Amino acid sequence: MWSTLRLGSSPSGSSTLEKIMQLGSAVVIISETTFYLLDQQHSTPVRQESVYPFRVALQQYMASPNAAAVREALSSAIRTYEAGFSHRIPGSPKYFQKKAELIDTIIEIVLQHRLPTPGV
Repeated sequence: MWSTLRLGSSPSGSSTLEKIMQLGSAVVIISETTFYLLDQQHSTPVRQESVYPFRVALQQYMASPNAAAVREALSSAIRTYEAGFSHRIPGSPKYFQKKAELIDTIIEIVLQHRLPTPGV
């Protein structure tokens, strides 16, 4: 099922960091939607057919423009971060500042590309 996220289709030049952030961001977005679907399923008094909320959320994510937008935005942010990496000394204040900025950017990308919450 995870192969559906198409990590293998990332450009061959994608770094390990980029691949991890792509997958991690997708999991966060899909998990949030899964939670809402599960909550909706349990709060509905009439039982419907067995639905697999994670699968539904994954399909919604992959069908949405958000999947491509997240990949592009993360790729850009991480490549920018890595481009200046050779000039940073690990442990220096500037190194930690750039790392914190990358984390903030990744969080912002995920929050901007959340799926619409079902039933809200």
